[in-house]
Amino acid sequence: MSPNIKIRHLPTDQFEDRPKGIEIDTLIIHSMHNPEAKNRFSALSCKECLDKHGVSSHYLIDLSGTAWQLIPENKKAWHAGISTMPEDGREGVNAFSIGIELIGSEDTDFTEAQYQALALLTKDILSRHSIQYIYGHYDIAPGRKTDPWGLDWLRYREDVLRSCAYADLRFSPTAAT
Repeated sequence: MSPNIKIRHLPTDQFEDRPKGIEIDTLIIHSMHNPEAKNRFSALSCKECLDKHGVSSHYLIDLSGTAWQLIPENKKAWHAGISTMPEDGREGVNAFSIGIELIGSEDTDFTEAQYQALALLTKDILSRHSIQYIYGHYDIAPGRKTDPWGLDWLRYREDVLRSCAYADLRFSPTAAT
């Protein structure tokens, strides 16, 4: 792990083995909160919400910018659901992706600390995997999903590409506008 990103662990059992021979080449960015919890923006309440619904993500990034790892990257999380890659039509995106949840809601902005942590975590993941695509949940499940809500894709893209050379990295089409 990169010394620049602080990652804490909050394990879940909501995962399975990845199919053999599948290379991780995609990051999917999500957003969530736990509307039923007293503290709907805490990492623990969000993890409990994911567990309750039988879904998961590899990472959560809380409002303070702390990245929480729920599942090892070599395991298949259940974050994408029914999904198709817009670039090549591959289905079942969970099999070849890493999911990152940004804690927030439809009516709140992500924090400066979250943007910094997201860029650092992304660079950290890029150092271990041949990531080609970074998409939002809505890119792979259009009409079904609307997250990540309010993510500034241009800023995120610039933060990731600053001081790095990832010429073949494709971001959500939203990042181009």
